[in-house]
Amino acid sequence: MLGPKIRQIREQLGLSQKQLAGEDMTRSYISLIEKGRAVPSQRMLKIIARRLNTPMEFFLGGSVSTDSDIGEAVLEKAKACYAEQNDSACIRIARKVLTLTEDTSDQSEAYLLILRSHNRLGDYRQALDEGENAAFTVIRTGDRERIVEYYLEMGRAAFHAELFHAARKHYEQAYTYSSRLKHLQEEHIQSLTFLGTTHLRLGNVNEGLNYYLKAEKEAQMAGQPELYGEITLGLGKAYYMSEQDGHMLLSYDWTKRSVQAYKQASSESYVLALHNLAVIQLHMGQKKEALPLLDECARIYDKRNLPHKKASILEEISKVYLEQREPEQAEAIIKEALQLLDKQDEGMLRAKLYRLLGIVFHEKNNSNEGYYFLRMSHDLLKRISANREADISHQLLLLSLQERKMNYEDYKSFIK
Repeated sequence: MLGPKIRQIREQLGLSQKQLAGEDMTRSYISLIEKGRAVPSQRMLKIIARRLNTPMEFFLGGSVSTDSDIGEAVLEKAKACYAEQNDSACIRIARKVLTLTEDTSDQSEAYLLILRSHNRLGDYRQALDEGENAAFTVIRTGDRERIVEYYLEMGRAAFHAELFHAARKHYEQAYTYSSRLKHLQEEHIQSLTFLGTTHLRLGNVNEGLNYYLKAEKEAQMAGQPELYGEITLGLGKAYYMSEQDGHMLLSYDWTKRSVQAYKQASSESYVLALHNLAVIQLHMGQKKEALPLLDECARIYDKRNLPHKKASILEEISKVYLEQREPEQAEAIIKEALQLLDKQDEGMLRAKLYRLLGIVFHEKNNSNEGYYFLRMSHDLLKRISANREADISHQLLLLSLQERKMNYEDYKSFIK
């Protein structure tokens, strides 16, 4: 049997299971193989054979599985479909791999193709369902790189489905499996970055800030401007959300670094940094500089067909109209933004627009409608576990119940 052969040679060479596993596998996976409870993939067996200075044929006994060959051929076809961005075909063909071979490596790779394709199509709930089925197979491979890829994709699906607690758990697993491994440094930095973003969505600003700072420290030497742009963009957002003295200036500085990094990388995400920079400038009273930037971002979002991003721009414009005491204009802009979200929804943004609409109705002396939209905002934010934003809507609800009419000075600090 394969397991006893591996154990015999390992012990003859004086290697521990941890040494044989190296950075590619887990020690427990080697233990399962040696006990005959797991069968390594062709790729993992090659690594084991190399570390044991033994020809791979010794472990295979000269036999090659036909079903594995067929499975590999179909898997290559699925990979080609994914590369061509033909995601529907990729999913259909990758599913065939699952029935054609018992090789856990090929099966886990097929599952990852299915996950990535669903995520690229925006079918995040379907990705999560498929991913739950894949968990046992992927983890059984003992392949750290593949396990990290799996948890990153699952985290992405959960995040975009606005299941932020689930996203956090998946990203924490990716972080754990990629820790202290040089060949997984980029994935480790991504895990830190996504944990930062997820904590911000959950309203855990300090935790988010700490993860971003760790990611920035590790990314300094990576030489990847786009990755650095993403991290510094998150740092700017975290400092913007923080209420500590001096953090608004830090937010501005980090966001400018993000603009520069994305520009250096010639990245399409450059517009996201410009967008955030404009929001910060508005908050700092630099309306003259901010409004042209927002207009430029809106045109880019229109060109790229990103209605939810355009809606986010309109959210900021509506705040300007509220500041100028023009509730009718603010209402029209908010309703336009909500119509854009009908094309591509985003729960948190919708809730924040409901909140602004509630304020508008209070400005127009329609307290019943105002209360209704503030309540909808609070309830939606609670449902997606965005507790910090939900608390803001709740405080506005309490303000709206006072006998004295709520005015701009009362609510301006809540809508930054």
